[in-house]
Amino acid sequence: MKTSEIFKKDTRYRALFLSLLLSAIGFGLYKGVLDNYMAEVVRINEVERGLTEFFRELPGLLLVVLLAVFYRFSAEKMYKMGLVIMAVGMAMQALVAPVKLLVILAIFIYSLGEHIQLGMKNTLSLMYSNEGCGGEALGLQNSIYQIGNLLGYAAVIAVFAIVSSSRIFQPVFVAAAVFMCLAMAVAF
Repeated sequence: MKTSEIFKKDTRYRALFLSLLLSAIGFGLYKGVLDNYMAEVVRINEVERGLTEFFRELPGLLLVVLLAVFYRFSAEKMYKMGLVIMAVGMAMQALVAPVKLLVILAIFIYSLGEHIQLGMKNTLSLMYSNEGCGGEALGLQNSIYQIGNLLGYAAVIAVFAIVSSSRIFQPVFVAAAVFMCLAMAVAF
């Protein structure tokens, strides 16, 4: 089935999918190096890693409150707000010193945006799809996002095959933030 048959003509599904692809590439870059960065540069131990995971997942718990506060916002506005917050978290990761508290704060901010965005991308895909085509729309959306993740991870593998140094973490975080900003620009 062609995408023109799956999606309503007067929607921004192409912009959404391009935004998802770009943000997924950014996420693949970010996640592809984050754990190694925390272990090698920030020197986070096992207990501190568990604490980091707590703060990474805390926005998921806060999501109910956030959605209640912003219930008047459209799914498109919430998606865009999530992208902005994700971009801020990624940019922070690229810019802050490798101090545990600052790194955890950057992870928390990124995760807050990610949790806001997670449900909105499904909602938008369904809103943009024609009657009876929701499954195909979600399948395309998930495929595009996974392709982006794989491209980001593949780039990390390629970079580390060429340059094996802890100095490469910051440029990868910068690249991830750039992809997130591009995703944001396409979505707006």
